[in-house]
Amino acid sequence: MEYQKIRYGEPFQIRRRLGNLFRDIVRIKGVDYERGRGFIVRDYYALSNLNKILIRMGLLLTPEVKCYICGTYVDCEKCPFTDVCLKDVSICICESCLNDENLVEKYYSTSMRDFIIK
Repeated sequence: MEYQKIRYGEPFQIRRRLGNLFRDIVRIKGVDYERGRGFIVRDYYALSNLNKILIRMGLLLTPEVKCYICGTYVDCEKCPFTDVCLKDVSICICESCLNDENLVEKYYSTSMRDFIIK
């Protein structure tokens, strides 16, 4: 089995010949294709449906999501909370931010910044 990391909302190329599967993939709600850029997966449910098709080819896509506080990317497969995570989010909190003693203050300031911007 080959694993390929992707980021929600960012284009990526599938490193296999798709043939007839291309049509099935672009029909999945939440998966878009942009010529010259590649596929874009919008959410976890779309990724789950996409993996059901790609697993036949021996390929599994694994998501990386942004830490809400510091902006680094978190590998979902290496997260210690995978068994309790809802996995339908496009952001989470990385392990280094979780271990920070000022976590609540940083989270609050990030939330206020996003609230003011929107």
